Amino acid sequence: MKFTFFPTSRWAALLIMALTLLIYIPGLYGDFEFDDGVNILDNSAIKVETLSLDRVLTAALSGKSGPLGRSISMLSFASNYYFTEFEPFFFKLTNVFIHIFAGFSVYMFINQLTLALDKSADNPGKRRHASVVALTTAGIWLVHPLNVTSVLYVVQRMTSLAALFTFLALALYIYGRRQTVDGKYSRGILLILLALGPVTALAALSKESGALAPYLILCVELIVFQFASNHKPTRLLLIGLFSAIVFFPMLVGALNFDRLALYVTNGYMQREFSLTDRLLTQPQVLVFYLRLLLLPVASSMGIYHDDFAISSSLTQTPSTLLSAGAILVLFAVGILAIRKMPALAVGILWFFIGHSIESTFIPLEMVHEHRNYLPIVGPIFATAYYFWRVDFNVVAVRAKWCIVAATLAVFSAVTYERSVEWSNLVDHAAIEVNNHPNSDRANYSMGRIYGMLYNNEKKTELAELSDHYLALAQASGGSSIYPITARLQLAYKARVSPAPGLVEAAAKRLQYGRPWEANMVALNSLVNCQMTQYCRLADADIATLLLAVLANSSASTKMKGTAHSLLGGYYAIKLENIELGLPHIKAAVDAEPDRIEYRLDLMRLYEVQGNLVAAGEELKAARTFDKWGLQKLRLDEEDALLERALNARAK
Repeated sequence: MKFTFFPTSRWAALLIMALTLLIYIPGLYGDFEFDDGVNILDNSAIKVETLSLDRVLTAALSGKSGPLGRSISMLSFASNYYFTEFEPFFFKLTNVFIHIFAGFSVYMFINQLTLALDKSADNPGKRRHASVVALTTAGIWLVHPLNVTSVLYVVQRMTSLAALFTFLALALYIYGRRQTVDGKYSRGILLILLALGPVTALAALSKESGALAPYLILCVELIVFQFASNHKPTRLLLIGLFSAIVFFPMLVGALNFDRLALYVTNGYMQREFSLTDRLLTQPQVLVFYLRLLLLPVASSMGIYHDDFAISSSLTQTPSTLLSAGAILVLFAVGILAIRKMPALAVGILWFFIGHSIESTFIPLEMVHEHRNYLPIVGPIFATAYYFWRVDFNVVAVRAKWCIVAATLAVFSAVTYERSVEWSNLVDHAAIEVNNHPNSDRANYSMGRIYGMLYNNEKKTELAELSDHYLALAQASGGSSIYPITARLQLAYKARVSPAPGLVEAAAKRLQYGRPWEANMVALNSLVNCQMTQYCRLADADIATLLLAVLANSSASTKMKGTAHSLLGGYYAIKLENIELGLPHIKAAVDAEPDRIEYRLDLMRLYEVQGNLVAAGEELKAARTFDKWGLQKLRLDEEDALLERALNARAK
């Protein structure tokens, strides 16, 4: 494929890519953070040591973050582990190179888009305009500080990979459409099908936001090409493809409306805000994103934004109503600009489509900077397009290049500053707390880091500082028990008495708070600490916490299954009371029949009881749920042990 790339731009492009690598180098020396743990470090399937088919498939299918599994991203994490194990430097370096490749994809996409808008590939001036607009857009996007969390926050490789394939899909589609306009129908249709098929699939399997690629393509088709074609079969094919893209999801949604409604309802049970709160707050969030796009002040940014003010009514604050009005006006401008200023329309509508999954009714967290990785390309492109649109004049061009260079320099400086912040886990946590003192997560992170420092140095003041920040995180009154369980574990590690009332406070949140499934990870950690490490809670306290989950009428089936599993294991192993533990393990299996771990736990209890027939039945059931054969080796080992026990009994 031949993409127009103006010769004088090549050196500028190489310099921008080198600059991008340079400003991100400090951040490569940072560590894993936040959700990196649960998605990468705690995911045993990522630890691929041999490239056997079953190990690769297990890694690819191990994603739990979204309905599509994000297998492409999971494979990339597994590849990192295969070559460098869990060395954060190389995980982050991979992210930087993905970001640079995504920037090159932005260049190709914007170059093709501008050529299509200018409707002349034969005019040298318009070719130069396309190249310069693409270079400016890709350059500013590559060094923009708002993209830092998508690059240095390892797990957000999911976002950058999805965007990379989305930009490639747009570039291929527009190039293919331009081919059909030029009468090269076979080549054009092949590229169009490639964009809407395999490349879009790669985007969606990196992260669900990649599923927006066809809708972004449709936006470009409606505004730029308008389904125009002198070749009737091509026009009919396009209309058919996009009709399917639009109406098939609507049909699936209509047929599964009850499931979707239940998903949304259950999702908001996991949040501290309602659907109404989210819809009223998101206009302010979008305005906040746009402000960071124009004025990326480092102190306003961060990995945690759980301190963002939530609106429960349209008149709660002036900013609620003003933000809603501003977003409606901006959207209206995008619609009205379609005929007279199509580049502006593409830029504005691209931003809104890019946020249509993560900034609407879906019960996700309220604010995250990485959500802008794809959407901000639109506003940057529209600005660059009209900035370079006027006739070229020597003085004007030099002045414009100076403005672009100054913008790149300022944005690069802020990104470098943020990269330095990410280079040290302790400093980064301190900066996050300083910039977001009311963030529960920032305070919890600071407390956990002081706890890790205490592990290394055993200084009393470090333990006190850890407890101080954990107490601040606990004081918010939310439903999370993470700061409470962390304070309990810290106290026993420091060999001091835990603060009074911690168990009761955790039990209250578990029984009466929102049924937040992530709390079960904290409980699991506490139970493991009690069973195998240094925690010295009373057995009754462990039972109280787990029974509190079971007493929560809103707790999900998954939560109750986990609680039964933990309680049954505690009774059977820690208290050596099989009869007390067995009903809870059975209840865990009933809650999640396809959970192989629960089946194997039940099998082992039956083995201890000497009920080998029942143990065999559970092992057989476990095999039926291993549809892909990913647990075959493990199940074969259990089968061999059971066979040995049966043979021993026969003798």
